[in-house]
Parts: sequence; structure tokens; C-alpha cells
Amino acid sequence: MREIRFHGRYGQPVAALANKVAAAALTRGKYAQVFESFAAYRPGAPLEVTVRVDNEFIRPRSANASSPDVVVVMDNSLLPVTDVTRGLKAGGTIVAAGIDRAALGERGRGFQFVATGTDGDRQQNLLQVLAEFFF
Repeated sequence: MREIRFHGRYGQPVAALANKVAAAALTRGKYAQVFESFAAYRPGAPLEVTVRVDNEFIRPRSANASSPDVVVVMDNSLLPVTDVTRGLKAGGTIVAAGIDRAALGERGRGFQFVATGTDGDRQQNLLQVLAEFFF
């Protein structure tokens, strides 16, 4: 099973992007789950969305015990506020737009890092990177 966790802020298309990844998996004959978790319905509040993809039926039904293979950081202002690497598997991948590995500091050690760039359509850039990982 592959797992990806998106970090963003309420008002950003975090859930929409996660759902696009899940829909792409479903069209390829895979199983997918999407879990949204956030503390408050207010603009700018941090939120997480977890997506699981597998070739077989996915039995775990909770995002609380998340151990993602990939973490996508959609808002770089979250780095000092939340530990985006929490639960990330050893050797896991961090995908972020517009930052470099140094922005993660000590938390970024031991993980792969992919910067998607900030030019063009940011969502499309993220989807292309994730498609290479999942499919």
C-alpha cells in the first residue's frame, strides 16, 4: 500500500488535489481511500488529507495511524508550525513547491526531497510528480 499525506491550509485546494490523485488511481483499477482531517473551518487553518492507494482492498480505516510514503507540502508557511515529517517512512519523499531542503532543517534529514517549482500551474506540477510516484 502506498500512502500520501497532503499538508495545506483551509481555503487551498488540498482536498481537491487529493481527490484527483485518488480518482486517477481508481481509473487505473486500483483501490483508494481519502481522509480529511482539520481542526477548524476557518480560512488559513492547517489541514491534512491522507490518500491511500493499493492494488488490493484497503482494510485500515483511520488516518490517525498514518505512515505515509510521501508528504506533499502545499503551503510552505506550515513548516515552522507543524511537523510535516511526522510518521513519514524512512527514506520517504517530501514534495514541496518553492523551497529547498534547507528550509526543513534537521527534520529533512534522511528523506528524499522533490521541489516542484513555482512557475506555471502549481497543481499540475504536483500531479505530474505524484503520478510518477504512484503509477
